[in-house]
Amino acid sequence: MPKVVSGLLVSAVALLSAGCGPPTASAPSPRPTESPATTVLASAGPFSLMHLRMVNANTGWAVAVPGDGRGSVHLVRTSDAGGHWSAIGLPSSLNSPNIDAVDFHDEWHAWVLVMLGAESTASHESAIVASTADGGAHWDTTPKFVIDGSGSGIQFIDAGHGWVFGTPSAGGVIGAADTTLYRTTDGGTHWLAIKPASEVRGDPAVVPGLPEACPMGGPIGQPTFADAQTGWLGAFCARPFLYVTHDGGRTWSPQNIPAFPGPGSPAPMYNLDSLARLSATDVVFVLHRGVTTGANALQESAIYVTRDAGGSWTTFRLPAAELGIDYVDPMHGWMIGAGPGGDTSVRSLYATADGWRTWRLADGPAEFFARELSFGDLSIGLVAVPAVKDQLPELHRTTDGGSTWARISTVVN
Repeated sequence: MPKVVSGLLVSAVALLSAGCGPPTASAPSPRPTESPATTVLASAGPFSLMHLRMVNANTGWAVAVPGDGRGSVHLVRTSDAGGHWSAIGLPSSLNSPNIDAVDFHDEWHAWVLVMLGAESTASHESAIVASTADGGAHWDTTPKFVIDGSGSGIQFIDAGHGWVFGTPSAGGVIGAADTTLYRTTDGGTHWLAIKPASEVRGDPAVVPGLPEACPMGGPIGQPTFADAQTGWLGAFCARPFLYVTHDGGRTWSPQNIPAFPGPGSPAPMYNLDSLARLSATDVVFVLHRGVTTGANALQESAIYVTRDAGGSWTTFRLPAAELGIDYVDPMHGWMIGAGPGGDTSVRSLYATADGWRTWRLADGPAEFFARELSFGDLSIGLVAVPAVKDQLPELHRTTDGGSTWARISTVVN
């Protein structure tokens, strides 16, 4: 395994700072129903940056996780390409809030799925969705609602249309092992619960519609929506598993996609991940073919792209097994790939500038390449390396499209 050296020390007391207010021409005036906490509680030790997303060359969001696994996680935001991060407080009225999932849109807009720890159990979570339109200075919150199992994903297309994804938890009561998609069309005032038919159990508040889990595979993955009606989801399965909805997630049907490209025999397992919306019509995902043994990744990977919202798909074989990927627009992206034979201890960075057709080796092998990879534009990108045991996290930045990287010392203010 790669050695992780020390870095990314975080000062853990912070006065909230959301930067300058949003420009009125590009962002609606916020309608705050709650005010954020004025300070974030102190927490000893370094933080790892997770769910990292640069939304432009300078501005990015992330979730700061204590490196020792103890204490609360915090939203953080940078306005200088990762040089400094501001801790962003959630509404002070929330009871023991924990961040389950995030959806960062741009410099000002974000949605956060918040689990209310004091009101939740191992089987069901009491949750709200908090949203900001001014970079975290003010928040709107939805009414509380209950998630079966654990909340693991959130996506909003606009202020009204959104989805929360619930996955099985360790609880033993009915519903804890379910997979549920919660859909709202009114900004979270009301939610429709959608499950596989086998998990409805006659509950009149739940509708059947999600696909059943793949036999001998794994649970279905979090959907990604291109608009208020059309979305896709995948799964780990003995066959390529991709389903599409055209009614906002209410019903799903198999999506026909091309065979895995290039030579090779059909593999015992396929895994679909890194599903992302690049525009209202451009959607991409990565399909893996093969098996995983020990420290090796799945042996082959290919990228699938649609330019017409799923009407047709084009495939491109990737130069290595994909471990992490980031897309900036429908033409440009970066991928962290495994070494020969899927060796995850040898990682290189690849870049494409022609819509996934060809990839060039940008840099590698490098021990700091991790899954938390995000570019704000064609030049500036960050890689966040999490803490491993007693080794501190790191943050690396490129200003030349990934050809060279420098470790930066980062403080959360």
